[in-house]
Amino acid sequence: MGVFQYEKVKDPTYYGENRVAAHSDHRYYGSVEEMEQHVENFRHSLNGLWKFHYAKNYESTIPGFETPEYDCTKWDDIRVPAHIQMEGYDAPQYANVQYPWEGREEIQPGEIPERFNPTASYVKYFEVPEQMKGKRLFVSFQGAESGIAVWLNGTFLGYSEDTFTPSEFELTPYLKEGENKLAAQVFKWTSGSWCEDQDFFRFSGIYRDVYLYTIPEVHVSDLKVQTLLDDTFTKADLVIDTKMIGTGKVKDGTALQSTEGVLDGETQFVLKVDQPELWSAETPVLYDLLLEVTAEDGTVQELIPQRVGFRRFEMKDHIMMLNGKRVVFQPPRVQLRIRPCRFERRADQRPDNDETEQHQCDPYLPLPGCGRHL
Repeated sequence: MGVFQYEKVKDPTYYGENRVAAHSDHRYYGSVEEMEQHVENFRHSLNGLWKFHYAKNYESTIPGFETPEYDCTKWDDIRVPAHIQMEGYDAPQYANVQYPWEGREEIQPGEIPERFNPTASYVKYFEVPEQMKGKRLFVSFQGAESGIAVWLNGTFLGYSEDTFTPSEFELTPYLKEGENKLAAQVFKWTSGSWCEDQDFFRFSGIYRDVYLYTIPEVHVSDLKVQTLLDDTFTKADLVIDTKMIGTGKVKDGTALQSTEGVLDGETQFVLKVDQPELWSAETPVLYDLLLEVTAEDGTVQELIPQRVGFRRFEMKDHIMMLNGKRVVFQPPRVQLRIRPCRFERRADQRPDNDETEQHQCDPYLPLPGCGRHL
């Protein structure tokens, strides 16, 4: 595994390293009982208190904090998930037509702020849960803004700048018995910040869930389900595409149809369905699809439940159609009322003949003491 190089954060072509490839976020369970009770033994939350160090820029961070030898137990605590600006560090910033660093530092594309670029260092000490021992183990950061570098026991795992999508890394080769040290460093502004300039509040930090997860030996890593209706809307193909880790078998189906097959690499199954009840906003009918994944010897590896609706959306002659019918949008009815309000000025505020004056309030240009009413 390589070494993290901060200089790469300035490079717009560097936005990810050693991440797990993007995949569907479907849930999977080890047994029917776990599925019915929503018990996820394949997942373990790391939300809660983490050790934390704040620095105004990368140069002010603590070198080597990610190593096992460096003791972070005396650091401050911070809640995860949370933006650091809501936990007492830095401050929320709203920016619209200007870049958020303007007025602090003059930089050009290909550069990022150096004097002020809040850098958050996180550490979480953990032990591998008993039910996860001996299996491949991963960590998932569901959201970290705007760039995150990750280490385990001093080994650099990877880097990601996909702020609003999960960033996942495999931990397996670097785990040790007993306590492990997971470290992360989050940068407020990266090269990607040049492309994220919109009118919204600027935050940073690990602001969504963090969890460990493991997978069985035979695992559906990516799942896609499509419902392809014919032109009569009375028959449909239920198309199931899977990407596999390991080789096994699957039983899948709904109350309408079922099938069995071999899983290896990328596999597609097609179930023929007659007379499905169609989904619409008025009648949102959903069917339960269940995939039972087994090893070649027949032992159950995982159960994957999915909720599936049969519908077809299309554009015909510039008209939006759902299940062959035109979509009619009903906008909410909004009634605006402008109510006048009155206020008085003191004579010493404005040199008029009368001691006091009454004014009507313009709802779009409120004067002092006059509220806006819509």
